[in-house]
Amino acid sequence: MATEKISARAKTNAEAVEAAEAMNGEDAATTPAEAIHELGGSLGRAWSEARDSVSGIGAKLGQRARNVRSETREAASETREGLQDAIDGMGELGQEIAEDAIELGRSVGVSLSQFVRRHPMRSLAIAAAAGALTAHLLRRRGR
Repeated sequence: MATEKISARAKTNAEAVEAAEAMNGEDAATTPAEAIHELGGSLGRAWSEARDSVSGIGAKLGQRARNVRSETREAASETREGLQDAIDGMGELGQEIAEDAIELGRSVGVSLSQFVRRHPMRSLAIAAAAGALTAHLLRRRGR
């Protein structure tokens, strides 16, 4: 009937053709009951192969879904760790900036104090000019 290289589907199709020919009376050796029986067997095998194929596809999809879920969890965990490290680094950087600002403020305060002691009249003139400028800007802003 068929060679060894014919796939299972081709065998099933060949058997179905033989069964159909038998039903048409072309093969006088088989009875209609035998042909129906052979056709039923062929259909049963085809149904079984289809069910196995669908089952295999379902199993593969399920495994892939589990893989995706696992990879997503790993990526989320890595992202969370990276963000936590960045937040920690930003906190440390913020502390350093605050410490530098405090140090700069102290330094400016000391320098300003020394300038006022050395040049009291100049300091008074600068303060008066700054006050007049501030008052002028505030008046214009209020209009």
